[in-house]
Amino acid sequence: MPRLPTGSSDPVSFACTCPASGDGLVLLFYRYFAASPRLVFTTGYGSLANDPTTLAEFHINLAQKLNLGGKIRIAKEGFNVTIAGTKAEIEAYIQECISHWSFSGLDLDTEVKKNDFFKPTPGGCACVFGGAPASVRVTSEITPMGVTNYIPRDWDKIEVLSPEEFHDKCLKDEGIVLMDVRNHYESRIGHFVYPKTGEPAIRPEIRRFSQWPQYVKRHMTGESDNGRKEVRKFMTYCTGGIRCEKGARFLQENMGRRDGDTVCTLKGGIAAYLAWMDEEIKVGKKKPEDSLFRGKNYVFDARGSMGLREEGMGHPVSKCHLCDQPSDRLSKCRSRGCHLVLVVCEQCEQEDPRCCKSCQDFDASEEKGEVRPRPICACEKEREERLWGPQAHKKSKHCPFRMRRNLDRGRPNNTSIQVKIFE
Repeated sequence: MPRLPTGSSDPVSFACTCPASGDGLVLLFYRYFAASPRLVFTTGYGSLANDPTTLAEFHINLAQKLNLGGKIRIAKEGFNVTIAGTKAEIEAYIQECISHWSFSGLDLDTEVKKNDFFKPTPGGCACVFGGAPASVRVTSEITPMGVTNYIPRDWDKIEVLSPEEFHDKCLKDEGIVLMDVRNHYESRIGHFVYPKTGEPAIRPEIRRFSQWPQYVKRHMTGESDNGRKEVRKFMTYCTGGIRCEKGARFLQENMGRRDGDTVCTLKGGIAAYLAWMDEEIKVGKKKPEDSLFRGKNYVFDARGSMGLREEGMGHPVSKCHLCDQPSDRLSKCRSRGCHLVLVVCEQCEQEDPRCCKSCQDFDASEEKGEVRPRPICACEKEREERLWGPQAHKKSKHCPFRMRRNLDRGRPNNTSIQVKIFE
């Protein structure tokens, strides 16, 4: 059965108990209706898109009929789907989706194109989400970047690179700046590296995607780095591409620009890159060590993370939070209300891990019956001060995580953007 750390609602490991017997599929796909290829609103689909409950009902009925697990988010701007089940159930789901109005205009007429869009990955089933049926919600954004009513000025200004193009550009182009758009606990266990030096990409210490706009406003508005003026070629990536759709465009529109600067993004994200690399290795065009992605790709289900399928690959790039030994095994802080995702090896897992001493002290005081507001723990405070400066927590020194996440915490004083978080 899935192992549930104290204070967590999501399993970090699982045992398959469904008909898939561990041989199912997980699909990770999304669509912004305004992005290319656009949904053709003149056909009458515009009124349907403006009523996301109709689309939500389609997915609810389909997930129940096919006994699928997963997380589906529907909004006026599009849909974000992570779904899992047996191979037969997933194939049936894909066929139903392709004929639905919300998929119109997409070129999905071959197996290759379908795989590029739906991005199936093995090793999962409905059990990785705790079973069926899938959670379907209507939200304001299909992934919460948090800027109220933000719509990119021009969806087509960003160059979208296939995994092969992304790989080749990293190898050949000078001045590239690799930028991870994911959360800090995701990039901790896996990230792209510069081919010549092996150094990791820029990995912002944000805890959630809704902090990305603040990060861009605070850290990416300078016109030069240490006086250098060379043109930069920003290459963004995330898990499956959805965060970069808006994140890369927000970066392009709000960063300090130099003449000639460009921003591009990896189509399909790390998931697509690893699938492409797996195929290149399979047919003998590449060797596992040719991959520019090192470690594991964090996924938001009980599989925890995914890497190259090649045996013996995916050496840990991270260390156990407690013993400092190489590990990419994920767990969480056991303190009530903390929920920080940690790298914890199997041996240290038995020691009831905490993220830092302040969480241990809080638990000890709680056991003594001392009732007080939960303070932000020391490691979280240090991380946010590195991001936003030493004044980041003056407004709220004692605030539970579930309340704290809804505050505009850590927003720099010179940032004039509205932030609204939907989680």
